[in-house]
Amino acid sequence: MLNDEETPNTEPSTSETSNVATSSTEKATDDDQRQSTSVADANAGALEVPEDKSLANTDEYIRLRVITSDMTNEVHFRVKAATALVRLKRSYCSKLGFQVDELRFVFDGHRITDEDTPKSLGMINDDVIEIYQERTGGM
Repeated sequence: MLNDEETPNTEPSTSETSNVATSSTEKATDDDQRQSTSVADANAGALEVPEDKSLANTDEYIRLRVITSDMTNEVHFRVKAATALVRLKRSYCSKLGFQVDELRFVFDGHRITDEDTPKSLGMINDDVIEIYQERTGGM
C-alpha cells in the first residue's frame, strides 16, 4: 500500500511540479523581463551618475576668505573652481558699497585679474584673498 500511496502522491506532485515548473518558467521569463528592464534602468542610472560626478569634479566648490589689509573685515565666499573671480569681486564690492576699481584683490602677492579663476591660481579651501584700497596719484 505504501507503493500505491506513493504513486498517487508522486503523480499529482509530478503534474503539480510540471505545472509549477511551467509557471516557474513563465514567472522566470516575466522576472527576467522585469529584471532586464530593471537592469537596463539601473545601467541607465549608473551611466548618468558618473557623468554627474565628472561634472561635479569640474564644478567643485572652494571656500575663500576675503580679508581687508588691516584685518578688520573678513568675508567668506564659496565659489566654483572654474568661475571667474570677477564675480567674487563684484559681489564683495556690492555688499560693502565699493566700486570694483576702488579695490585691489591680491592672492599670494599677485593682483587678481577679472579672468583669473581659483583653479588657474591654484587656490584651495580657506585660501585668503587680501584687499587693498587702490591708490591713485603720485605727482
